[in-house]
Formats: sequence, structure tokens, C-alpha cells
Amino acid sequence: MLNAYYQVWRRVAWLMDNFLTARKVFNYLRLGVAYLLKRERIGAWPAVLKIDISPMCNLQCPVCVHADVEARPELAGQAFKNKYMSVEDFTRIVTEASGRVSAVSLYYLGDPFMHPDIDELCSIASRAGLNVHLSSNFSFKFSDERIAKIARSGVTHLTACVDGFSQENYSQTRVGGKIAYVLSNIERILRYRREQGLRFPKVEVQFIKFLHNAHELARAEAWCREVGVDQIESYWGMVNNYADLEPSRFTVKAALPAGKLPRCYWPFATMTIKWNGDVIPCCNFRHATQYVEGSDAKVLGNVLTDGFRSVWDSRPYHESRRLCSDPSAAGRDPALKQHFCYSCPALYASDYEKNVKLAPVYFVDGRRKADTPTPAGV
Repeated sequence: MLNAYYQVWRRVAWLMDNFLTARKVFNYLRLGVAYLLKRERIGAWPAVLKIDISPMCNLQCPVCVHADVEARPELAGQAFKNKYMSVEDFTRIVTEASGRVSAVSLYYLGDPFMHPDIDELCSIASRAGLNVHLSSNFSFKFSDERIAKIARSGVTHLTACVDGFSQENYSQTRVGGKIAYVLSNIERILRYRREQGLRFPKVEVQFIKFLHNAHELARAEAWCREVGVDQIESYWGMVNNYADLEPSRFTVKAALPAGKLPRCYWPFATMTIKWNGDVIPCCNFRHATQYVEGSDAKVLGNVLTDGFRSVWDSRPYHESRRLCSDPSAAGRDPALKQHFCYSCPALYASDYEKNVKLAPVYFVDGRRKADTPTPAGV
């Protein structure tokens, strides 16, 4: 829970930096009241939409659903090719959200710069009065002209991943990436923003630590300060693949006790929308089933067929909030055991931890090497 609240605080700028209106402040208050009172039906609108405009990615990070299938054959059923949210569908969603929702975050399991119309999508959201957040590995060979277009696209907050400061160490977990591209892109977008007198985009650097790269964090932080990065975040990474954390890999033992507050805030404040309009309540669970052909992704509805507001007010969303407020509800209503949120480690005690290992650990050529000795200085 403390980590969840920290993640909210880390992103508060998305809600407050730009396009803040009395109507949006009132919406925050209504969301807060609904959360405090554990309401299943919420009259307010979500504060943030997370939209996976494309699940495609240019890298093969070992933690991700895009990992090398030779190393993780259980990921072979994933299907990402040519999956892009259309400009028309995106516009429909943003138009309904305009004036109500505060921000859109345009990624989930893919990299937003894989979408050919990313600049146009940012512009559409910005014109609709929404803060626009992108999180990217940023390992693309962007020209100066491309950097300028990104800076002026309407993106207000950009997170770039700098997981190492040398190619040798960076590439162990950012498989297929080039740290020189990342650093150059960050430096040039900050320089362009400064030279043009722009307020946005604000740039955050995220450094995920492992034993093979933790000794480079200080150098990365010093470089970030030198070039004018607005925010630096670092934390230990996970050495499992998302497939290890699917509910089929662990056993639920008991519901965690209901507290004074819901055990998860996601269904009360956010909505995660996949490229085809399907909705899930968060981006922290059931990753490896979302893009497997024929799998049960346990979606709560579809905003393109059912409408944004209808999904937010739907029975599956009410059930999600009920489980977050009282996980034991699934014991009284067995149908809830089929819900997306059932078995989530935030709500249920289980043997989930047997599959979870956080760094320190090494990766070598994208493969986990837990028995590698600790280097000097770590």
C-alpha cells in the first residue's frame, strides 16, 4: 500500500501541472469521497486514463511479455503485430473524457513511439485539455527534427528509461536497446525545450536497478542533473517474467482483511484501455494473458462498443471496487472468483511470493543469472 501511494505521489504532476480547472478539482474531491466511503458506484470520472495505443515494442526485456520466446516459450502465444488504436477511436475516447478526466498515459505493454500517429494522438489529447504522459524505453534513433516534433506534439510528461550508463550493462535488461540513443534523445529534447522557452514536456528518468547496473546509478544521476532532467526515480527491478506471476502459477490461501480504506485505489481513480477498446481495472496484474489469442483476459467491457461512461458504471467495475474494499466478498459470492481482481496479491494471501524475486541479481545476455557474484562497489 505504501508503494501504491508513493506511485500516486510520484505522478501527481500529471494532475496538477496543466489544464487544471475547478471542475477537475471537484472531480478529484468526489473520487476521494468515493474511495474513503468504499462506494461501488462512482458519480465522478476517473482522474487518469491509461491507454495502450499499441502493445508493440522494439525491445525484448526479459521481464516483459516481449521477452525472447526462446528463453520464455510460454510467451509464444502472444500476438502484437499490427495492433494500433486508430486515430478515430482515440478521438472518440478523448472527446468523451474532455473536461472531466485530467490526464492520459499512452502506454501499457507497448512503447508509445511504436505508434505511427503518436504525435497526432498527443495533439488530440492536449487540445482536449488533457495532460499527456508517455513512458518509453526511448531507444530510437531520432533525428533533431523528430525530437522537435515530439517536444511540440502536446506531450506534457515524458518518462525515459535509463537502466544503466554503459551499453554493456544497459543491454542486459533492455535487450536490443542502445543507451547512446536514449541519452542523446533525452539531452536533445531538454535542450530544445530550453532553447524554445517551452514549459513542457517535463522529463523524468527512471533507473531500474539490478546488480549488473546499480553501480552506475550515481553516474546516471549526475548526468541527469547536468542536462536538466526534471525528476529521477530509481528502484530495484524484478527478475521474473510477467508470465511467472499469472494466477495459474500460484494458489490463493485467504482473503486479506478489509481495512478502513480499500486495499487498491485503481478501480476508484483510473481506467486501463487496450488498443481495441477493451478495459481492465489496472496495469499491474494478469499481464501475460492480455494479448494471447483466445485467452480469457477478463476484461470489464469495451469503451468503443459500450461507451466510456457505461463501462465505468458497469457491474464488473462495481465488483472490482467491492473486491478491493472487501476481498472476502468472493467467499460469499463464488462468481467473483472469475473476476479480473480475484487472486491479486494486493487483495489475497497466497504463495505468490515463491514466484517473485526482486534484484539484486544479474542478467547476462538477457538471461537471469542469479548465481553471479556481486561486483565490487555494489
